[in-house]
Amino acid sequence: RVDRMTGIDLGLTTFATLSSGEEIANPRFYRRGQEALARAQRVLSAKKRGSNSRRRARQRVARAHEHVANQRLDFHRKTAKRLVERFDHIAHEDLNVRGLASGMLAKSVHDVGWAQFISILHSKAEEAGVHVIAVDPRGTTQDCSACGRTVPKTLSEREHRCECGLVLGRDHNAALNVLARGSRAVPP
Repeated sequence: RVDRMTGIDLGLTTFATLSSGEEIANPRFYRRGQEALARAQRVLSAKKRGSNSRRRARQRVARAHEHVANQRLDFHRKTAKRLVERFDHIAHEDLNVRGLASGMLAKSVHDVGWAQFISILHSKAEEAGVHVIAVDPRGTTQDCSACGRTVPKTLSEREHRCECGLVLGRDHNAALNVLARGSRAVPP
């Protein structure tokens, strides 16, 4: 196998951006299933406590939640498998998912399921003999991947523009920085 390496920037707009610039779309399973979940919850709340119809309604709510969880798990497994088949070395951000999941983007962070994906990626990589490295995410978005200069941006700015002339998507720039940090950590 040829030595192939990629850096992955995990995000909410797109699920992941690879250092090649390739983007993996965010399927947003919870957001898409939210209407059906809300409907099932409303039916449940109208049922009398202790009744058989309430028990059945509670099971329907549980099935709706389980369906969303199964969709997300399937997506994570298939995405991790594709990455492990394509690359020998994978670098990703070592995100503090628990901290991010308690902020104002909590619903979106839970919906994307980064912690589950990273766990699956590590286990599939171990099975396939692929090296996965978690790198420090601090500054990956702000630092220029070409010259190393820090270019401050707000969350709404989706493009990286540096004085050195580099113009890239914000996530692509971050993925290149993750790749650079990961390649320094790869054992010889």
